[in-house]
Amino acid sequence: MEVQKLRCANCGAPLPEPKQGSSWVKCEYCGYTSRVVDASKYVESLRQELEKWIRDILPPALITSTTVDVAARYQIFQSLIKPRVSLIRANVRAKYLHYLSQPITPFIVVKQDSSEDSKRFFEEALKVESLKDFAVSVEDQKLLTETVVYENLAAYLANMFRALGRSDYRAALKNCEEALQAVPELPEYSLVKERLRAVFSMLSAINELWNRNASASLTLINSSISMYSSLLQKVSGRAVPEVNPGVLEMEKLFAESLANVVEAAYRLFTTGEDPLKMVEWFDRYIPIFNQLREAYRRPAQDLLEVTTRVKELVLSKTGLSELSVVRGQGVYYIPYYVVEVRLSYVKGFLLRKGAESSVKLMVSGIAPIVERPVIDVLGLSSGRPVLPDRIEEAPALRVVDEILSRVFRAVVPSRSKAVPPLIASVLVEKFADSYITNANDYYRGKIKFASTSVSELAYIPFTEVDKKTLDFEGKLRIRLNADLSSLESLAL
Repeated sequence: MEVQKLRCANCGAPLPEPKQGSSWVKCEYCGYTSRVVDASKYVESLRQELEKWIRDILPPALITSTTVDVAARYQIFQSLIKPRVSLIRANVRAKYLHYLSQPITPFIVVKQDSSEDSKRFFEEALKVESLKDFAVSVEDQKLLTETVVYENLAAYLANMFRALGRSDYRAALKNCEEALQAVPELPEYSLVKERLRAVFSMLSAINELWNRNASASLTLINSSISMYSSLLQKVSGRAVPEVNPGVLEMEKLFAESLANVVEAAYRLFTTGEDPLKMVEWFDRYIPIFNQLREAYRRPAQDLLEVTTRVKELVLSKTGLSELSVVRGQGVYYIPYYVVEVRLSYVKGFLLRKGAESSVKLMVSGIAPIVERPVIDVLGLSSGRPVLPDRIEEAPALRVVDEILSRVFRAVVPSRSKAVPPLIASVLVEKFADSYITNANDYYRGKIKFASTSVSELAYIPFTEVDKKTLDFEGKLRIRLNADLSSLESLAL
C-alpha cells in the first residue's frame, strides 16, 4: 500500500506536480487551491488511515507477512476481506448508478447532498486497492477491480456535477476525461464509455467556444449529437441502467440546444464579431431557464425551442435571414407572440344560449422580466372588462390590430438591442390561458371553453422612458420588474 502522489485535501483527487519553487498547488478536478505542505500532510494522514483500515481487517501477523502461500491468502480473502469489500462494492455501485441516472449536462445539474463526497470515493478506492496482494483467484481480483473502478468513477462523476453546478467547464472536462480513463476496455463497459465520450465532446465544445474557437466547437458539438444518435439506436429496447434511453434523449436534447448557440457563435465569428458573446449570453440565460422549469414545471424541451429562436435572431442581425418585425422607431427590439384565442360562452339571463367569439392576444417573449406579459386587450386592469359578446369593441384590441398591421419581414437592425424570446411557445399559451381565466372571474363563469394557439412571433422596437419603462410610439408601454440593465444583459 503506497500513497506517493500529492492529493487534494478538498476532493481527494491526485494533484499535479507543483511548479518549481511554488508553495501552492491547484486541483484540476475541483478547483481548490491549497498549500503544498497541507497537501503533504493530507497524504500522510491518509497513509495512516489506510494502515489503520488494514489493521481493522487483518490480524497484525498477516499485515507484515510476505510468505503467506496462495491457499492461505485465498482463505484470508474469503473469510476476512470479501464480505467487507462486497458491501463496499454494492454501496458504491448504487452511488455510481445514481449519478448516471441523471443527465450529465451543463444546464440541469444534480443537487448533491453534502454527504456525497468525492473525497470519500477516492479514499475508499485506495483502501480497496491496498488489498490486491490477497486476491489470488480471478473472481476475487475481479471484485477488487470492479470496486476500484466504481469508486473512481463515482468520485470523478461527483466532481463533474459539482464543477458543472458552478459553470466550471474546464474542471468538468478534466473529470470527464479521467472518468473515461477509469473505464476499462471491456464489453460490459462499452456503452457507458460511449456515453461519456458524447459528454466529453459536448463539454469540449463549450471549452473551445470559451477559447473563441467557434469552428472546432461546431465540429465537436455535431460529433456529440452523432454519438448520442448512435448510442440511442444501440440501447433501444434494452434495460441498461448506465445508459437509460430517457436520460440519453435529454442529454442529446441539450447537445442540440448547445449546437444552436454554437452555430450562432460561428456566424458571429464569420462576420468579424466575438463568438464569446454567445456563450456569455447562454451562461446568463441558463439560471432563468432553470427558474422557469421549477416555477412552471416546464420540460427540458423548452430550451431547444428558445435556442432555435436565439440562433434565428443572430442570423437576422448579421443579415443572413429575415424575421417578422413591427415597423417603427426604437433601440430595444422585444419579441411578442401573437396568440389566437377562441371562446365559447353563454349570454342572456332568461333565455341563456351559447355563442362564440375570438380575440388576438399578444404575449411578451420576455415574460420573466416584464410586469404584465399579456397586453390587456379586455381591460381587466380597469375592473370593467369588455363582455365576451362585445370583444370587438375593446379599445386595446384596436391597438393590437394596428401593431400587427405593421408587421413585415426584415432583418433585425444590427445595432439594435434585440432580446430573443426567453420562454417557449407552450408557456406563452399558458400565460394566455391564465389571462382568459382571470377574465372569466370577472364574467362570473360565462366562458365555458377557450382554446389558445400561438400563431406568430414579431419583434417590436421600443424606446427607453426610464430605467424600468419602455414605450412603442405611445401605443404600447411596458414596465419591467427589474432594472433596464437586466434586460440589456440578455440582449444580442
